Amino acid sequence: FYRMLGTFINQHDDIDSLITHMGYLESAVSIGLFRASLQNGYCKPQFTYEGMEIENGYHPMIETPVKNSICESGGVLLTGSNASGKSTFLKMLAINALMAQTIYTVTADKYEAPVYYLYSSMSLRDDLDSGESYYIVEIKSIKRILDSAKNTEGKVLCFVDEVLRGTNTVERIAASTQILLSMTGENIRCFAATHDIELTKILKNYYNSYHQT
Repeated sequence: FYRMLGTFINQHDDIDSLITHMGYLESAVSIGLFRASLQNGYCKPQFTYEGMEIENGYHPMIETPVKNSICESGGVLLTGSNASGKSTFLKMLAINALMAQTIYTVTADKYEAPVYYLYSSMSLRDDLDSGESYYIVEIKSIKRILDSAKNTEGKVLCFVDEVLRGTNTVERIAASTQILLSMTGENIRCFAATHDIELTKILKNYYNSYHQT
């Protein structure tokens, strides 16, 4: 054991380099196999300073996806009926932004965007272990996004699905307006889905509205 330990200490830099290169090769093989499995196509991202453009983007876990495109330089409010695909569209954008910045692969025909700090407030649920209600869980998730936008020098891209969905209509619209206003600015871009059509009128000067059908 001590002879082995001595060898390891003497060759520490070489062993560390070997592990690093093996990890790099394994990740490259994994990315290559993932790209080969994408029957609906993929592209390599291009990183820019402003805006976000994606052409024919799709969720990589859907075998026969409906592809969507968007080109925006500001915040987005997405409306639509139940089961129209609002959440799936947000997840498609979020997953592709993450894959662009990690494995340099995007399930789309084109992807151009800055490098972002990515945050989401989606698919939340109450936490019985900690005794936190859905409302508290959601508020903490939103606070995490706002704190990051305040304290981070880079750009923040966040995705919010149905702000305060468990709150009564009047209070929800009033509070959601202030929350979404807080998610505007030079260093933060928000994509939010909502059933509250009123928000598209209240926030028309801050968010561009789209309707999912």
